[in-house]
Order: sequence, then structure tokens, then C-alpha cells
Amino acid sequence: MIGSENDTENTMVREIMSTEVTAATEKRTVEECMTLMTRRRVRHLPVFEGDELAGMVSIGDIVNAVIHDQAIVIDQLQPYISGSY
Repeated sequence: MIGSENDTENTMVREIMSTEVTAATEKRTVEECMTLMTRRRVRHLPVFEGDELAGMVSIGDIVNAVIHDQAIVIDQLQPYISGSY
């Protein structure tokens, strides 16, 4: 069992790695990827274009994209709400 300092010296990666990989295509939305990552409890998501690995997104990438989109919506709504549009 992993727990002491010496365990990592003798533990093979295959003993602790995930074998069922969750992936997405480049056609998925940020929201779909966020849902997939949350449900599967993964922090990184390989993204495929056809059979080729196109890249990798992290939960941090997803959160930053959501924050950016929300900031745009807030900027657009503020003048509308204050009546200065």
C-alpha cells in the first residue's frame, strides 16, 4: 500500500494510473467538457481531432474560459441594468 516514502520507489505507474481514459473531440463546447470532467472527476482531458491527439485541456483552462465568458456577459449587462445603454 502506498503511504510511506519508500513506497514510491517500488510502485510502478501502471499500479496507480487510470486505465479508462476520458476524452473529447474538438467539436465539444467548453460547457460539455466541464460537465464531462466534473462527472468523471478528471482534471485533464485529451482532445482528439479524428484519430489524432490535438491537445489537452485542464480544469483550469475550462474555469478560465467560463470566467472570461461571464465577464463579457457582465460587461454587456451593466449598461442595460443601469439604463445607460
